Amino acid sequence: MRRDHYRPWRRIRAVGGFSQMEIVASTALVGIVMVATMSSIAASRKRVAFELIRLQGQSLANELLTEILALPACDPEDGASTTLGLESGDSGGTGRTRWDDVDDYHRLTESPPQTREGADIPGISNWSREAIVERLKSDDWTTINSDYDNVYRVTVSTFRNGERVAIAIGLRNGDQRTNSPLRGP
Repeated sequence: MRRDHYRPWRRIRAVGGFSQMEIVASTALVGIVMVATMSSIAASRKRVAFELIRLQGQSLANELLTEILALPACDPEDGASTTLGLESGDSGGTGRTRWDDVDDYHRLTESPPQTREGADIPGISNWSREAIVERLKSDDWTTINSDYDNVYRVTVSTFRNGERVAIAIGLRNGDQRTNSPLRGP
């Protein structure tokens, strides 16, 4: 007859379960997966926030560009002007309400952006925008022209905290015939 001696280590071993090393390894693995997941979520949120800022900047640029391109190319009162910018009768008043042609917006800088009536647009105090108006040759839209040809390229840029966010570009063909046929680039 065989006698089994009492061996407590066999009984513990026979029960089964996780060793301390297995628990440490699985905890470390779960920690690594959680860090990777949280990093991915943070990067995704950052991309979404940047895209919202870009869309807001593009909206601000398009709003001003639409306002500019809705006006006639040449001044209704004075006709063709030799220089870009405000004419003597356009200053004064509130905001840009007296600006009556495209070239009045040349070198416009707003910080913060405003409505045509001169009121600050709410919620965008850290934004600014600028407009550049250039005369182009009527037969070559890629060449800037100092002579009055009644064809304009308007570039509106928006900035947030001093960093460019968006650009909108529009072309305005004049109100009167140009010296030659109008052709695009």
